[in-house]
Amino acid sequence: MEFKIILKKINSTLNEEEEAIFKEWYDESSIHRAYFKQVEENFQEAPETLDIDIKNSWRQLQKRITPRKKWYSYWRYAAAAAVILLVASTLFFIDKQQSSNTNFVPATVDNTTIEIGTDKATLTLEDGSNVVLEKGKSYEADHLKSNGEKLIYKTLPESNKNEVAYNVLTIPRGGQFFIELSDGTKVWLNSESQLRYPVAFVDGVSRKVELVYGEAYFEVSHSTEHQGANFVVATQDQEVTVLGTEFNIKAYKEDAFIATTLVEGKVLVNNENTTSQLSPGHQAMYDAGANTIDIIPVDVYNEISWKNGFFSFKNKSLKDIMTVLSRWYDIKVVFKNQNVENKTFNGVFSKKQELSDILSIIENTNEAKFEINGKIIIMK
Repeated sequence: MEFKIILKKINSTLNEEEEAIFKEWYDESSIHRAYFKQVEENFQEAPETLDIDIKNSWRQLQKRITPRKKWYSYWRYAAAAAVILLVASTLFFIDKQQSSNTNFVPATVDNTTIEIGTDKATLTLEDGSNVVLEKGKSYEADHLKSNGEKLIYKTLPESNKNEVAYNVLTIPRGGQFFIELSDGTKVWLNSESQLRYPVAFVDGVSRKVELVYGEAYFEVSHSTEHQGANFVVATQDQEVTVLGTEFNIKAYKEDAFIATTLVEGKVLVNNENTTSQLSPGHQAMYDAGANTIDIIPVDVYNEISWKNGFFSFKNKSLKDIMTVLSRWYDIKVVFKNQNVENKTFNGVFSKKQELSDILSIIENTNEAKFEINGKIIIMK
């Protein structure tokens, strides 16, 4: 679907044929509806003084985006969605406490040393040996195969399930990876994450994996397909128990909280003192220091946008934004000016976008300046 149809829908100028095209696309997927909602909200929030040639931006951005190879149904529209959201980010990444500045000042970044993140991981097998997984390299064993962009485990015969063997998948900074476990559960792993899991599960026995650290999105195969066996994700001092659902867990080592966000279905979040049930659209915030769990409503799109190829920042501090970017671009960020750490911004970016573009947009608010030294970003 063409981007202009999105714009015409927002402006209520669709003709009958275009309305039918939009409705078919909109009704086809909850992901499409989330994309449209995000772009619509951003256009509504745009300041009237902002004067940008949308058509020219669209043409320029089309030339710069190379869509990722299709794996799942949502990738049929990934390229169009990336452009839509890149246009939105160019228009709307502004400090809400500031009026916009349309004089675009590019940040000076040496892109020969700062690369865009990509699909890569290290697989540690049950014998302790390591296999490097990356684009362009395939790997296959008796029970698994990888094309360098995803890792798929085969369902093993019952006779091979007597002894439980574990593998570990480690995603470095500047990486991401997709894995399908032997029970059919799909897992998307974000940068700087590690997952430990059985090579095969025993039907009727609880299916347990460990998110050692980092962030992962789980699409769990239902318990009815495995003789009622539930699925458990262990993270530090917390466990999440599910029967079959979709959810996101963020549990980086440096974070004070473990955030579990439910997209569909039902999960139980457990620690040694409390068991809390989540409903879709809500997040459990586990404070390890206080050993407490708070349940809050959240914008699910913002929480899981990384899995669909985007950074979505809504009222996020510059410190939090740079933490996310540092993992994907594998950079180090130093705040020389501590006063800018807590300034909040809004924006949506493609993960395929050059870091220099994102930094330039932030600089254009006149709230922060960057000094680049190799792979070190100094906030001035």
